[in-house]
Amino acid sequence: MIELVPTLAGLGLRPVTVVPLAGDASHRLVFRVVLADGASVVACLYPDGGDGQAARDVEVQRWGNGRGLPIPRHLACSGRVTVSQDLGDLDLERVLRDGRSELLGAVLDTLARFQLCPADGLPPPPFDGPFWRRELAVFERFAMPDGHRDGPIVSEFLDELARRLAAHPSRLVHRDFHVNNLFWHAGAVWAVDFQDMRRGPDTYDAASLLRERAGVGLARDPARWLATAASRLGWPEGWRERYLECAAQRGLKVVGTFLRLKAEGRGRYAAWVADVARQAEAALRSLASPPAVVEALRRAASGAGV
Repeated sequence: MIELVPTLAGLGLRPVTVVPLAGDASHRLVFRVVLADGASVVACLYPDGGDGQAARDVEVQRWGNGRGLPIPRHLACSGRVTVSQDLGDLDLERVLRDGRSELLGAVLDTLARFQLCPADGLPPPPFDGPFWRRELAVFERFAMPDGHRDGPIVSEFLDELARRLAAHPSRLVHRDFHVNNLFWHAGAVWAVDFQDMRRGPDTYDAASLLRERAGVGLARDPARWLATAASRLGWPEGWRERYLECAAQRGLKVVGTFLRLKAEGRGRYAAWVADVARQAEAALRSLASPPAVVEALRRAASGAGV
């Protein structure tokens, strides 16, 4: 924080007020900066040694800006500080409280802009089986008891789930497409926390949207919305099962991540564990997962997770 203001001044910006914003699950710090001319921008301060990550994230942002994706416009960067367009405060969780009738159509418009965008030249490589499996290992570590007798059965199931996701038809995936990363701005839905977008499973972002946080109540008829999305976005046959596989992997990954953050003392994420765990359990039951996985999710939902 100490170096933020002089860095902004060095970029030709004249900050008047700097207000912390709720960040994501990374170690970046996010601020709204009001400038002397009354305009505002969003500045991200990366941790010590984060210059390289900041540069990589800016490269992804510039790639998306160049293709007209609905993400904030990159404005400036210096070292471990990046500056972007300010989309305001209306994330979709807040907008949901107003019951806006156009919301679902607008969200689908935004999803389509990602899904239908060619990923040629995107800096991050496509998701693959080893990547999905590494994410699931976080769930094993923080939600499964050490030495559990069903550990080998669980590992085999998670291995297969990772392999199956890697075989899904791929599209450009935002990667964290939930209501707190989607903002109502200038009559459309925009996405933040886009730094890890890359090619991945076609139904992955839809699973994130409808099965996490306040997005669970986003659609009164999720099956109908998904069918509309499948038709508009051209998902190949078998998308319903792929959607459940994505929901299962994503749910396990998120629960594991939230438990890890809780163990690190970042307890604000614990409030979302129960809802995500319940949604993941529903998907896993459809996939005939080992009972030990469901038991671990229930422990996490009840607060018994490590």
